[in-house]
Amino acid sequence: MKLKASVDYGVRAILYLAIKGDTCSSREISEEMAVPRDYLIQLALRLRNAGLIKARPGKNGGYVLARPASEIKIGDILDAFDSDLKHVRVPMKSSRSASDSANTVRFLHGAVVESLESYLNAISLQDLVGISENNEDSSELIARALEGEVKRLRAK
Repeated sequence: MKLKASVDYGVRAILYLAIKGDTCSSREISEEMAVPRDYLIQLALRLRNAGLIKARPGKNGGYVLARPASEIKIGDILDAFDSDLKHVRVPMKSSRSASDSANTVRFLHGAVVESLESYLNAISLQDLVGISENNEDSSELIARALEGEVKRLRAK
């Protein structure tokens, strides 16, 4: 899956803040994450409006996570850029006169979207930071999250 530039840059910025664990200037994030500074400021507004980061004005200001990294899920970050993912997020309309095929597609589409959202909300920024701090294999985190989704689906 390829992410749009805004989503990619936004994810880079918030991951950087989580790893640093402190206030970082837009200049620092821009230089370290190769994100154009003016664009970063626009993206940070989306992240702030979503309640994921705080902006601190002033000479020693910058951006900082608004909540602990353990409380911020990957799904939350993607939701901050919902308009960039809208083509995936628009629910299908139901109709009483829809064909069996259309109803099957609607059902399957809903199952895929629900499962993807559940999976993305099973991974926190802290999980990702832990991988980098402990030199863990990222496939273990992915496997644990997938196992959690399998359990959720089986419990339905």
